Amino acid sequence: MASDEEMEGAVTWLKKFCTDNTDRYEKEENPLRVVAYYVASQEIMGACMNWAASYLHKLECPLNFALVLSYHIAKEVELLDSSQNFTQHDTDQGSQTVAAEVARCVFNKVHQVCCRWHAAPELPYFVKEYMLDDHKIFAGACADQNRRKKMEDRHICIPNLNNLLQLEGKRVSYHAVYDGHGGIDAVQYTLQHLHLNIAKSTHYLLEPARAIEEGFILTDKNFVQKANRENLRSGTTSVVIMITSTHLHVGWVGDSQAILARNSTHIDIMTPHKPDREDEKKRIEDLGGCVVWFGAWRVNGTLSVSRAIGDASHKPYVSGQPDVKSLLLDGTEDFVVIACDGLWDVIPPWEAVELVVDYVKDFGVDADATAKHLVTQAVDRGSQDNVTVIIVFFEDGPLVTSCRPQKEEESAIFPIPIAVSPEARAILERLDRSVRGAQESPEPAAKPPPDQVIRECEVRHVTADRYPNTSRDPHVRVRAGQCP
Repeated sequence: MASDEEMEGAVTWLKKFCTDNTDRYEKEENPLRVVAYYVASQEIMGACMNWAASYLHKLECPLNFALVLSYHIAKEVELLDSSQNFTQHDTDQGSQTVAAEVARCVFNKVHQVCCRWHAAPELPYFVKEYMLDDHKIFAGACADQNRRKKMEDRHICIPNLNNLLQLEGKRVSYHAVYDGHGGIDAVQYTLQHLHLNIAKSTHYLLEPARAIEEGFILTDKNFVQKANRENLRSGTTSVVIMITSTHLHVGWVGDSQAILARNSTHIDIMTPHKPDREDEKKRIEDLGGCVVWFGAWRVNGTLSVSRAIGDASHKPYVSGQPDVKSLLLDGTEDFVVIACDGLWDVIPPWEAVELVVDYVKDFGVDADATAKHLVTQAVDRGSQDNVTVIIVFFEDGPLVTSCRPQKEEESAIFPIPIAVSPEARAILERLDRSVRGAQESPEPAAKPPPDQVIRECEVRHVTADRYPNTSRDPHVRVRAGQCP
């Protein structure tokens, strides 16, 4: 959730960055890690945003500020004439740009844009508009490489995709987990481009679910072309949720999952794509493939997922066609958990909900800490895979509302038992107000009329032993045998 404190943090970070890095960037070696050799024109925006965000993250830039800063840096690079500013490489799919040169330009732009914004009297209006947006949801994430040699998971949290990309329409949040296999090319590509491809859809504003489907298909198509051109063999599962003011939209390929909690109860909102699903097995066999057991059910004896972005050598058996589902929000939603199979292999969905609810009730609502708790539980229970978890809380949901601390004016000094007569309740409420008045003012409280006497039969649940402070009030005495 954005706040004035975040704005102050952004301004402080910007000042420190510009002070520490004045005129140094042109002499420094490019620190940005570039995986691909070339980027196509339609890939420049996503690649530049990712490079800029990664660099800013290393410099401890506040998260929301890093997102909006990365977008505008990438936009400036995209507007450059690639043929005039970068070396081109002709392929059968068109002209490609040397990725390292684009990355160097991004690095330079980070410093140029930061210094320009710092020199201005105040931050641009779109920065304030994005960071001070009134979000009704908030998210936390945690990722652990665990026992694997490489970290092939990626995740992304964008509180307001429309605002970030300066699109019309109401707020749409975007959260996703991508679980790569066979290398990081596919998962990195999906991280960079899937949300942008969804937002490019002509159906994005009116039919988000259809836009999600088209975004998956386009991302898979573009990466498969890239994989065939550059001999890449990797793939990635993906699960995306987009939340509007009225709906939750989910799209997925593979076995990463999202689950919903309503009134602290687990709700299934999707079924992962695995080869042993009857409909998936039939689809694969109808195409001429097979599903065999080799430690797990696998497509053609190789992959344990039946749908994914990428995996060019396994098409069409491993499909890039997503499933999409939309749910109407009814106000009883507590949170959504999005995670890769590293969590779900050892913790079933219903238990994940219980773990979250118990943790929140014991330690309060902290999205990052709760996500870390789930990751720790998965590792402790023997998960061998990378583990990535995002938890998205609904601010007005029953769980978060019930865990909010009481406002000072609403908290009672003397809690009133449920089983008490109206007369005793009125006296206890008067006693509570009397003590509050004594705490706020040195003047003594007015002495009650003599006819206001508490009968023993009316206050058997409210004794001096249970509420010892009552004996300290000079005007109230609660003792057995003091009834008239």
